[in-house]
Amino acid sequence: MIILTAAALGISAGQMRSAGVIALVAALIGMTFALAAIFSPGPVSLLALLYAILGYNGGLILFVLGLYASARLRALRVFQ
Repeated sequence: MIILTAAALGISAGQMRSAGVIALVAALIGMTFALAAIFSPGPVSLLALLYAILGYNGGLILFVLGLYASARLRALRVFQ
């Protein structure tokens, strides 16, 4: 579930098309895990942080690949 949520955040941040927003969301993911480590009475899983980072980057990559595919399909329709 962490991976899917982070991927959705990556796609949503990519749709904003702002490097500032992309960096802010990435920083907020890290800060959320840092705050959880500080205030949580139990241990915080670093594996969950790794999954969140991989999911976020995967969402950004999926968004960029979607943009590329959309541009290619749009270009093919123009020349047919």
